[in-house]
Amino acid sequence: MQKYVPSCKEEQDFLESYDPKAFDSVAVTVDAVIFGTARKPSANYRKSDELSLKILLVRRKEYPYKDSLALPGGFVLLNETLEDSLNRTIKNKTGLKDVYSEQLMTFGEVNRDPRMRVISCAYMSLLDSEKANVVDAEWFDIDSLNNLDIAFDHKEIINLALAKLREEINYSDIVFHMMTDEFTIGDLQKVYELILGQPLLAAAFRRTIADKIEDTGKMSGNLGHRPSRVFRYKGNHN
Repeated sequence: MQKYVPSCKEEQDFLESYDPKAFDSVAVTVDAVIFGTARKPSANYRKSDELSLKILLVRRKEYPYKDSLALPGGFVLLNETLEDSLNRTIKNKTGLKDVYSEQLMTFGEVNRDPRMRVISCAYMSLLDSEKANVVDAEWFDIDSLNNLDIAFDHKEIINLALAKLREEINYSDIVFHMMTDEFTIGDLQKVYELILGQPLLAAAFRRTIADKIEDTGKMSGNLGHRPSRVFRYKGNHN
């Protein structure tokens, strides 16, 4: 962004004499709602692996809310954009890099943080958890959310992010950020069903995603059930 140049001497004098301390200070943070899918081998070898929807949380090491779980987040530095701050924070708090993220919503309740007035810009981030080398953070089943001790208003932020994810997969290709590079249609349908919280008709689902995927020519391994064709996403995630 170009540096702003005053249009006249009068404006320059105004800016030089302007006192930002005339207003109360407000801190800005970023918080990342990181969703991922995880695979667990089925207890029945004749059935395919079980998939679950996860959220990545960190354990707070300091007050307030010490020892409670929280979203990976941090304060925005003066020389950072929001996106730069988000990427730095995710890397420092979880060890992850190059995570797909999109802005969710700004949260600015007056008393949302007991330390000071803090406004948070929250982001929704998506990845395949099996490809993620996580440090100092832990994956939790999204279904366990109500039983977890979560700091600040982060539970509200998570619920709003989940609602947005459920809305977006109906009109975008966002879900493919949570898939492995190659997958079966059955696995893809399971991820849709996990996010939406309801079963889908296989035939209708195949028609819905037919233009978004391409056949790799490969077949899945035989794990006690009939092998399936393997596909990959053919778009660019936009």
